[in-house]
Amino acid sequence: MNLPSEVTEAFPAPAIPLSPVLSNRSLKTKPKNSTPSLLDLPNQLFVTSGRAAISLALEHAGVTSGDEVLVPAFHCESMISPVHWRKADPVFYQIHSDTTIDLDDIKKRYTQRCKAIIATHYFGFMQNFQPLRQWCDEKGIIFIEDCAHAFFGKNDVASVGGFGDYAIASSMKFFPIYDGGILASRSRSLDTIPLKKTSWGTEAKVSLNTLERSISYKRLGMLGWLLGKGMAAKNILWQYLKSTTKIETKGPSSSEGAYGLDEQWIHIATTRISHKLLRHSDNERIAHYRRRNYQILDAALGKLPGVRPLFPSLPEHCIPLVYPLYIDQPERHFRTLKELGVPIWRFGEFLDPLVTEREFHHSQELSKHVFQFPCHQELSNRELDWMIQHIQASLTYAPQGEPHGLEPVPRQRVC
Repeated sequence: MNLPSEVTEAFPAPAIPLSPVLSNRSLKTKPKNSTPSLLDLPNQLFVTSGRAAISLALEHAGVTSGDEVLVPAFHCESMISPVHWRKADPVFYQIHSDTTIDLDDIKKRYTQRCKAIIATHYFGFMQNFQPLRQWCDEKGIIFIEDCAHAFFGKNDVASVGGFGDYAIASSMKFFPIYDGGILASRSRSLDTIPLKKTSWGTEAKVSLNTLERSISYKRLGMLGWLLGKGMAAKNILWQYLKSTTKIETKGPSSSEGAYGLDEQWIHIATTRISHKLLRHSDNERIAHYRRRNYQILDAALGKLPGVRPLFPSLPEHCIPLVYPLYIDQPERHFRTLKELGVPIWRFGEFLDPLVTEREFHHSQELSKHVFQFPCHQELSNRELDWMIQHIQASLTYAPQGEPHGLEPVPRQRVC
């Protein structure tokens, strides 16, 4: 996919972390985790990213050249590149304006070449995929349940990951880790999928980057301050390793926010440090604070003029990825918020060229109008207040081009 030039446009770094960063409260020695999650499925592989997990699911299912894979028209590139890696053809299907799948449209686009389908729980709000599950069984189609936005939760029909032949997750979105994805299944053994361990150089890089990001947002208190004094040695270490050894010291491109699929990381296991952090994370705390922060944002932003929450309510067992807000005039506010350092992004901002406005109106509309704001568990009250203040001011200030009186990005990140 050729991305527009805006994707590389330089904006200030977010003053608030977009995703969780390691803090003094993140971990427990022996966490008691009762919140339903993908970790409850009997078969699991811990890989480098969600896109690697999709790639492995397609490979394990035998998807190959000449096959078709049904993919939602509302998507990101990391959902499409694995299909191309298998030399298969993506076939896009409609979703409704509330992000639910259009099963009638799926049935219309089905051909004998169709081998698999990917369906997504957008923004952490689980859908009822039981009718889709039944149709896949009738047609003999592999169902890949995309849980990249929904690591936790359940609805009235199943727990997350309970519908698909395979379920994939992007654990980096929910845990304070630098790399991580999961391929899981309730019904299929994954034992035959080979994974290589990362080099010690990559392990060191990931460990340092995890700490560095935490320290930059002042999450580890005095310990962080002391560790920060030693971080200056990081660049010297990397230069030394690169010049004197052949040890791999790079991390997965997905961890750096890259859009494409880096094939060399598909058959690589999650780093040991990221796996340990995931296993010792307090999932009950994650669930509690994501729901709490979502509700705080909704109360403050959901009734402002010119906007509406994408979802009218937060279901009881939903653990949201973000707070998605539909903005009537997105281009009036997107740049302002980005320049102020407000953490904001749009899922599906760069859709495949085949997803046209004429044929896939809802997907095009959602990609332009839905702003996502973080509600993760590592946000402080001060950060939430700062973010709300700036979003409220941006959404209610005078017409574009006139002074808005907003505070610019602080020299030091909000903590």
